[in-house]
Amino acid sequence: MPTLISYLTRSKWCAIAATAITLLALIPQLHFWISRGSQWHGAYTVLEPDELLYSAYVNALIDGRPRRNDPVSGRDDHQQAPLPESVFSIQFVPSFVIAFLARAFGSSASTSFIVLRTMSGLLTSLSVFWLLYLVLRDSRVASLGVLVVLCFGALAGGQGLIGLMFKPDTKFLGLPFLRVYEPSAPMPLFFVFCGLIWQGLTVESRRVITITSSLAGLVLALLIFSYFYLWTAALAWFVCVGCLWSIMRANGKRRLIWITLVVGALAGLALWPYAHLLAKLPAAATKAQVMTFTHSPDLLRTPEILGAGVLVALAVSIRKKKMSWNEGRVIFAFSFALLPFLIFNQQVVTGRSIQPFHYEVFIANYAVLIGLIIVVGVFQAKLTRSFSVLVIIFCLTWGLVEIGLAIHARSDLNARFDEMVPLLRHLEAQAKVDGTWNGLRNDGKVPGLVFSSELRLSGLLPTWAPQGSLLATGSGSFQTVTEAQSKQRLYTHFYYSNKSAEYLRELLNDQTDDHFAAYYAKSVIFGPERVVAFLGEKILPIGNLEIEQEVDAYGSFAKWFSQEQVTAHPLNYAVVPANADFDFSNIDRWYERDLGERVGTYYLYRLKQR
Repeated sequence: MPTLISYLTRSKWCAIAATAITLLALIPQLHFWISRGSQWHGAYTVLEPDELLYSAYVNALIDGRPRRNDPVSGRDDHQQAPLPESVFSIQFVPSFVIAFLARAFGSSASTSFIVLRTMSGLLTSLSVFWLLYLVLRDSRVASLGVLVVLCFGALAGGQGLIGLMFKPDTKFLGLPFLRVYEPSAPMPLFFVFCGLIWQGLTVESRRVITITSSLAGLVLALLIFSYFYLWTAALAWFVCVGCLWSIMRANGKRRLIWITLVVGALAGLALWPYAHLLAKLPAAATKAQVMTFTHSPDLLRTPEILGAGVLVALAVSIRKKKMSWNEGRVIFAFSFALLPFLIFNQQVVTGRSIQPFHYEVFIANYAVLIGLIIVVGVFQAKLTRSFSVLVIIFCLTWGLVEIGLAIHARSDLNARFDEMVPLLRHLEAQAKVDGTWNGLRNDGKVPGLVFSSELRLSGLLPTWAPQGSLLATGSGSFQTVTEAQSKQRLYTHFYYSNKSAEYLRELLNDQTDDHFAAYYAKSVIFGPERVVAFLGEKILPIGNLEIEQEVDAYGSFAKWFSQEQVTAHPLNYAVVPANADFDFSNIDRWYERDLGERVGTYYLYRLKQR
């Protein structure tokens, strides 16, 4: 009976934490459904801009397109036109699983992302609970730890509410681990890996040690093909805990060597094809991913500051003999607190750093909070029910505030996205008769692109329909459109929109109310590393002379626009908002345009080259 009671108690606390986090994950979509009411057309709530690229890639896989594809520009890997590898085609495990399930249940990419965000909340909370319970053997502390770790992840990463208060370049609101599908889909695997390593280091049975080590190796292999920042963090943590364990528990070296051999062998089997795929990345990928070449240490990120606090608390407690330095739980707390220092300073040795803010927001922050909870769990006496309730209320209140900020920041844009869905569904249906699918299958590219006077529509298009867009928003991530081609596409878009050189000057000088257009234009023309401060180590300001050179270049481009530019990026469709007074004169100069049809809040025109 005691065993049954303890099991039910453990399950109860686990259920409380998992239910709370799952509901927090679902709140943005619930709010969206309520606000849209009967006008909802099927869009998922986009909380981070990169989610549009992820849903575009998943939609392409749902449609049966190959692993190497570029949904934004309308290209597929084809014998006559092979495509290079990309971060999407290499990190394919989450997208393949999502697409497989979507096809099995007949759901769209948008519906899949709604389900995925909810399931990520559930599975991540369960994996964190499992890890904390294995280490602490206290279901109540593990449950409260789940809430602290997942609700305060944004704070521990210097983002969210605390970021808005102190950092003008804050970009991540809400609960960062819920960004779909990276890192939300593979996130639970990181904590499962840590839990399996704990079991391997602490159980007595040799058979169980081998089984858990093998499972840990398989999980790490899955992470390798899932998300770069998670598998490298997992590997760094494993090295850290291994070194600490060998130093602090010398009698466990033989066990540790065996675990390392098993995990290393399985991870090595995955790393060999992974390295082969990486070698096929085009040279431009280094710039697209904003790799920084530096040996400078990086010691002042928020997870490092928190990690330093945990390390100090551990050191003081050990010195006062309140805990033993060679206890397994203490070693694990040390390893999680040290992890941020490893991953933010590996460039001191390697000389290379790739967008380290991903570590800061998506894993180092959660790891250091895990370490904090372990320290608290080692110290704590029996937690009272009233104290536990207060912690739950505080965590959920903070989580609701973080989620509320994300909802408020994106509500108007998500409503605009949802209004685009009827048009995009219509384009999806037209793909069967307009030559899109024949072009992709026979030539590896669509025969014509979609021009939209609204830049945001180009970003959402590939989540719903296979036609490529003229702007090819986000094509840099797929490595199929060069920087020069992206700039030419942008200038062509401005030309068809009858935009003057003065308009471009205003965009590049931020003298416009359309901040997204200004950001996008500067990113395409000068590179995102010169626009988004947190991408690189130092940002090189855009000078007036550079701006004037680009303004002159566009003026010349528009003046001498010719059939060559039309042929380079042929259009099949033009889309404009129904309430917009759009000047078609430049489009009509090169295309015959039908009378158009109204679909939702947009007009869709079919184009044919003159």
